[in-house]
Amino acid sequence: MKLRLCLSDAASFAFLAEQYRAQAAMCRQLAVATVNPFKEGWLEFTAEWTKLAEETEAKATLERERSNSLHD
Repeated sequence: MKLRLCLSDAASFAFLAEQYRAQAAMCRQLAVATVNPFKEGWLEFTAEWTKLAEETEAKATLERERSNSLHD
């Protein structure tokens, strides 16, 4: 029997945002360790992962607020 962990939407978004930030950090490290012309590509990946993390964190915040308003 498998046990499935069920997270709230807010927790799921927060978890994803954390994973996206980790990807951004990895890309940033690769950019530091890489020479041109590849450095620019890693920096672009860093920016995209960071943007995705920020958008996902915003969704987590909205979902927490929505959930809290339902319980009030």
